[in-house]
Amino acid sequence: MHGVECIIIYEYTYFCLQLERGNPEDVIALAIKQYEDSGTQANVVQDLQHMLQEHDDDVTMSKYMFDIVMRNRMSNKFK
Repeated sequence: MHGVECIIIYEYTYFCLQLERGNPEDVIALAIKQYEDSGTQANVVQDLQHMLQEHDDDVTMSKYMFDIVMRNRMSNKFK
């Protein structure tokens, strides 16, 4: 679960850093807070629980984890 969360947080951090100059550690902390407060964390946990219940092969799980990241990426705010 933490791997999916980290990818989403770091992807969002990357886009934040492209728009603002600042201390990367502060931007990461802000991205974590945004992840927790926005409802994204709850959606990811729910999706991952569903994935673990429904899929048991690595190929399907890898594809599903990628889909979870794409559906929940927070950088969509920059469109």
